[in-house]
Amino acid sequence: GIGNLMAVNKSLQINWIRMTLSFLSISMVLALIWSAFWWSDFSNSLVITRVNFGKTNVLDTRVYEETLGEIIGINPGQVRLNDISDLMESHPYVKAARVSHQFPGIIQIEIMEREPIAILKSQPMVMLDADGVVLPDLNNLGDFNLPILTNFNPEPKLYPVGKRALSVKVKECINWLSRIQVDYESLYNNLSEMKMTSTNDLELILSDHPTHIYLGQDRLWSRFEILKQFELELGQKKISDYTYLDMRYENQIITKGRQS
Repeated sequence: GIGNLMAVNKSLQINWIRMTLSFLSISMVLALIWSAFWWSDFSNSLVITRVNFGKTNVLDTRVYEETLGEIIGINPGQVRLNDISDLMESHPYVKAARVSHQFPGIIQIEIMEREPIAILKSQPMVMLDADGVVLPDLNNLGDFNLPILTNFNPEPKLYPVGKRALSVKVKECINWLSRIQVDYESLYNNLSEMKMTSTNDLELILSDHPTHIYLGQDRLWSRFEILKQFELELGQKKISDYTYLDMRYENQIITKGRQS
């Protein structure tokens, strides 16, 4: 009777509510899927409108911008950040690059530059960093006050641009310079020339006056340490008060004072 009819109506209402909820759930899922596809299409339609560089110390950022070519206006979906990073790191003055995409359409690039530590007297002149990587002259030799490596093999094939120098002697001297720059900074800052003699002896020529320091060819770091101690014990005098210091002999420094 009436009770059965009410039960049937209640069951129909419950089924209708379930169907309505199911329909709404499916509609929401479809809407989310459609939104995801729409956002994907919208994002891919954005083009790279600007490239920002972090601060650089060795080269002007305009030099690095030229490496990117015509990246402005490119669809971000058509270029990978890793590709941009690889492109930047192909530049000889770039040791590492970090690239990020900032909405909308902005690329941010942070560069770790290779800083020159010495100039090799060759044709053409090149600079080298602390890793011995060859840095080409980009009309910037005059921007740095660096020691010059002289009397080394000048064969151009030994100094491939953007790669480590192949000359064994040059690599050895770069290692010495790198260590001096950290552990004996005052000597590095006063160093005008590092010279390899015909007998493979290492000679330093200071900027002051100049003073020549003959180091020989073995146990070089111990000689640098002796020189550092000698300088500390000079008191009011300076190494540049001497015309030369000859350290090629064991346990002694032969000096010649500068005539006043």
